[in-house]
Amino acid sequence: MLKVTPALLLLALLGLPGCDDPPEAQQQSGAAQAAMTEARRAAEEQVRARLRIVGDMSLRAIQVYPQQVPESFAVCGQINPTGAANDPFIPWVATVALREGKASRASLVIGLSNVEASRVYLEMVDRCFEGGGPRNGQMPAVSGLPPLPADTALEQQREAPQGPPTALRQPAGPEAAPPAPAPAPQATAASGTVTTTSAHPVNVRSSPAGGGAVVRVVPRASLLRVFGEAPGGWLQVGEEQPIGWLHSSMLER
Repeated sequence: MLKVTPALLLLALLGLPGCDDPPEAQQQSGAAQAAMTEARRAAEEQVRARLRIVGDMSLRAIQVYPQQVPESFAVCGQINPTGAANDPFIPWVATVALREGKASRASLVIGLSNVEASRVYLEMVDRCFEGGGPRNGQMPAVSGLPPLPADTALEQQREAPQGPPTALRQPAGPEAAPPAPAPAPQATAASGTVTTTSAHPVNVRSSPAGGGAVVRVVPRASLLRVFGEAPGGWLQVGEEQPIGWLHSSMLER
């Protein structure tokens, strides 16, 4: 017969809580954590697919926020598309809806261009906090997007005056100033399509020669139309309309 000693009784009493089922609050906390983990996984897959990244991604500041609509989450974060130390991190917001604990729908906005950056800003204001987002689960209207800054090559072309500039009036006679130097050669028109390198995403700039601002980061192996070319191997590329300029060394060979 087993003799019950005070030490054995104490061990039994200490072990009793471990035999009970977890409290309901702990069960709910575990389910909520699993849902947030699934939402983050689905969001990161959206980012990976959009940028066509294989392997590790340079992510930071990832936060998951439950939204007003049940089983919907906003995942907000930043990514360095190239992974290079000198390249900036770009903000993004993903909206994920779950069904029975698994992602059933996900959408992503990422600031790869000026317009998309404006959309990301609006999404962050509307969703990147607990209880955010619209009550009916619909995406907010985008009619209030700020205008695209006029720093792209396309906007500069639209705003440029047509024809040669009017010369300033100069006095006649031998003291007249020498004529102004001829303008630099303009980019020539071109056509066809190109594919960017599959090694990494590529910067598209507002002007050729490497000094223009980055107006978009296109995913690796992107198919783009060619609208023009400039000396030094620069190509004006876009989709339905020109976006900006990239160097021919950034193309798939």
